[in-house]
Amino acid sequence: MQIEIDDHVVVLELEPNKTTELLRKTAPFTIKMDDLHGNEKFHYFEQSFPVDPKLVRLIEAGDVMMYQNNCLVIFYETLKPTTRYTRIGKIKDVEQLLPRLGHGSVEVRFF
Repeated sequence: MQIEIDDHVVVLELEPNKTTELLRKTAPFTIKMDDLHGNEKFHYFEQSFPVDPKLVRLIEAGDVMMYQNNCLVIFYETLKPTTRYTRIGKIKDVEQLLPRLGHGSVEVRFF
């Protein structure tokens, strides 16, 4: 799967699970992602996804996760979470994406 922000495209290597299967079937889609805590972008879908949340010991910049069953999250900072997530995948070449995430909201296209 690919992600586009500000005309810049990166590859999202997907985890093999039911969440990513439904996400791929939903694509292509463009969503507004808002900033949270200065380390992640998030978007709540109206639909629910099948999830299998696990406690993640370390999240790295470029990790894409599902929080609960409908909140897609792109992390752009490394952190140690205390929340359970379902892994969606990892963005390749995240360094090129970081300046485009910045602060505030961004439009992100998944295809």
